[in-house]
Amino acid sequence: MTPGSSGSGTGEKSLSYQGRKASRAKSEHRRRLILEAALRIVIREGVRGIRHRAVAKEAEVPLAATTYYFKDIQELIVDTFTLYTEKALNVVNRFADQFYQPLQQLTAANPDMFNTATISDESINSMLDYLVAQLTDYVREQVSSERDMLVAEQAFRYEAIVNDRIRELSLMHRRALFGKIEEFMSVMKSPAPKEDAELLLGLFHSVEYTALLTSLDEVDFDYVSSTLKRHLSLLVPDLLKRR
Repeated sequence: MTPGSSGSGTGEKSLSYQGRKASRAKSEHRRRLILEAALRIVIREGVRGIRHRAVAKEAEVPLAATTYYFKDIQELIVDTFTLYTEKALNVVNRFADQFYQPLQQLTAANPDMFNTATISDESINSMLDYLVAQLTDYVREQVSSERDMLVAEQAFRYEAIVNDRIRELSLMHRRALFGKIEEFMSVMKSPAPKEDAELLLGLFHSVEYTALLTSLDEVDFDYVSSTLKRHLSLLVPDLLKRR
């Protein structure tokens, strides 16, 4: 498998897989099947469910295939989370493409749009509603179509605490996501973009975790929106305060 770039724009090193490299397309396909199967097991059973025999059965490949590409369980676990990180970074980049970059382009074309001396209360409220709607849509996508990835992330977090090799993968993902949110807060003229990014990222994690504890049809997205609106109003007072 070709190592994937972090794509974060922050100088992160590329992802690096630990197991045996595939030399042919057919072998690469089989290796990918094994890692995808291992990730499904993590989502269903947690990291402790990863065993060579279980993964081979899930991937519908011979047991010898898993031991050929991965010398031990630890190497298989690390590469499974490397695959997870690759997928998670793609989500970060999609978030930037769908939300952050359009906002950045808008502010570049209208440098005075966040000038509280000239902007009207109506425009401020409209901008706030737009931002809240976009962020709510992001949360909705995460807890619905990306739900399995959120489950994997919970397993990933614990494993990162106890496994040094996985910790760096976790930090790579977090730095990429944090960087995008910090840039967003800077565009929003936050007086403390790094600290505000920390608060907003924490809010995302809390909302996502709560959603995992309930069924999707029980998630109150109106409450998510009102919570996001409350936080944004507090995080960027120089923009959103009413004059």
